[in-house]
Amino acid sequence: MKGVKLTGILIVLLVITTGCWNMKEIQNISYVTAIGFDYDDGKYIVYLQLIDFSSVAKLEGQQKAKEAPVWVGKGTGASFTEAVNHLYETSQQRVFWGHVSALVFSEPILKQNKFQDVMDLLNRYREIRYLVWVFSTKESIENIFNSTPFFNESPMMSILHSPEEPYRQRSIIPPIRLYQFVMTLKEAARMTYLPSLRIEKNQWEVSRKTHPFLEYAGITVFWNNRYHGELDPDDLHGLPWLHKKTVRVPLSLERGKSLAAVLVMEKPKVRIRPSVQDLRVYFDVELTVKAGINELHQEMSEKELIDLAERKIEEQIRHTYRKGFERKVDVYSLGESLFRRYPTVWHRIEDENHFVLHEDSLRNIRIHVQLTNTGRYKLKPSQALMLKIPIFK
Repeated sequence: MKGVKLTGILIVLLVITTGCWNMKEIQNISYVTAIGFDYDDGKYIVYLQLIDFSSVAKLEGQQKAKEAPVWVGKGTGASFTEAVNHLYETSQQRVFWGHVSALVFSEPILKQNKFQDVMDLLNRYREIRYLVWVFSTKESIENIFNSTPFFNESPMMSILHSPEEPYRQRSIIPPIRLYQFVMTLKEAARMTYLPSLRIEKNQWEVSRKTHPFLEYAGITVFWNNRYHGELDPDDLHGLPWLHKKTVRVPLSLERGKSLAAVLVMEKPKVRIRPSVQDLRVYFDVELTVKAGINELHQEMSEKELIDLAERKIEEQIRHTYRKGFERKVDVYSLGESLFRRYPTVWHRIEDENHFVLHEDSLRNIRIHVQLTNTGRYKLKPSQALMLKIPIFK
């Protein structure tokens, strides 16, 4: 009898414990891949980008016949929670936030310092991870979210969601993740930034029709936990040389008024030494970088080529420093090296905005270019270039 009762109990337990009562089929869930934040007329605006993940999957040898669909939603409210709930009103399925890989902030929400409310929300909400990429933009967030990459690929292949591979090929503006932005936002001795996105409409065509693509429009700068302005791409040529994650940078060299050579520079290594004299801080920079020759338009010796490269790199470093100093921004975070080594001195010379630089703070720049690859012509221009014969037909 006891055996029968025990068997009955086990059967009941098996019935009530098997099965996933709260399970949702994946096709019945809407997956958010990017969130945009805006502020206008006292209202918070939230944009959501939703992607059909079947468009992300690839089959070998199969070409996609049509462009991957992108859904963009817009909600408004007195708070971000209200704006999201406004979107829920028309959402036909449950919205899942665990696959968000990009955040985009508009210029108005940054200028009015309302992005702090966004940071509070992101810090509290458990589904959104700190590994997402973060950007700013002056353009319509809807247009940013609707931009698609080559060959009808999923928007997940654009720089909005996958900025690392383009950066490895051309390391000008480093992409930044949410945890990096949060970590540096409140550091008094360090600048932080968001890469700024815009849409280029005329550079590429598909079937004789122009197709818009995303590109970088510079950086949006933050200092002392607040928005501090923008720097354009032309202001940032020196940034890669002093950034530890730089992989590959093109460098065009001129001699006289004509192009002399095009080099590819790789993995610069930099050392920054701070010193203080009469309560004025100075920084000496030592930079070592490897170089390979992509094009050589004028005949010159290895020493001449290296001298040209070193002068051009120093010129770019100083140019970017001046552009940052004009906006009272330590674009290279030089002050951080002083703060780490001599914190007491840093506190003595900082002003009310935690700024320690003066116009001549960037003192000595020593650059060592190591020419590691000259190509097939061994420091001689190709005959095709010298005779002005097209190399590629």
